[in-house]
Amino acid sequence: MSVWQWIKYFLLVVFRPRSITRMEWQMLIYLNRDRKDFALIKLFMQDDLRDVARKHSKDMVKKDYFAHQNFKGQSPADRMKVSRVTDSISGENLAKIGGYPEPVREAQEGLMRSPGHRANILNKKYNCVGIAIHKSKDGVYYFTQNFAKRILKFTKKIYKNVSLAKGLRLKGYSLEETSGLYYHLKERGMNAVLSEGPIPVDKRGEFDYDFRFPEIGAFEVFVFTPIGGKKGKMILANHFDISVKKWWFWR
Repeated sequence: MSVWQWIKYFLLVVFRPRSITRMEWQMLIYLNRDRKDFALIKLFMQDDLRDVARKHSKDMVKKDYFAHQNFKGQSPADRMKVSRVTDSISGENLAKIGGYPEPVREAQEGLMRSPGHRANILNKKYNCVGIAIHKSKDGVYYFTQNFAKRILKFTKKIYKNVSLAKGLRLKGYSLEETSGLYYHLKERGMNAVLSEGPIPVDKRGEFDYDFRFPEIGAFEVFVFTPIGGKKGKMILANHFDISVKKWWFWR
């Protein structure tokens, strides 16, 4: 947690000690304590992952089920894709707790006792998480933890719809050392690459790139990064579905 996040958590403890938001941050603290015991890096909370987790916890409470697959048949990976979360490595933990005075602690300890859930918590590849808690009318808490390995952090929203004139702005920074980024542009659902090329990255790992499209239509943008920060073999960091319109004002 950053200094600002600690300040917000402290304010929640003081003024809203029983709030769901405070409980979610408390679970992050427990997660990172467990990882620290095994000399693993701390996870940081991400709003997009948190949004995916919150929707699933809320859906489980609303429709009275407890499973990774929802009633639409969507897996955790499917739900992330729908929410435009495109990290190449991800995982999910669920917990359901009722009747305990400290539900967050009980949920985290229960997850650590389960081999599969423990493996997610202690996965050294993960560096971020989204945590959500939703409470049912009968006082049962539904927990969702969505983990991911994040290579790139985008500081400007990736819009699904863009205008042909403005295109797409890719702005952010790399969470790992990299010698540069690379893109492929394809028509949606097609294998042929329409265009490809480098995305400049400065010495601090930051990038700010205006991406242009050849015409209106449905496209896919693939962003790659070199493995280990060195030139050579590339791995997919992010993938975006973009609809290009002649005019689009909602940016």
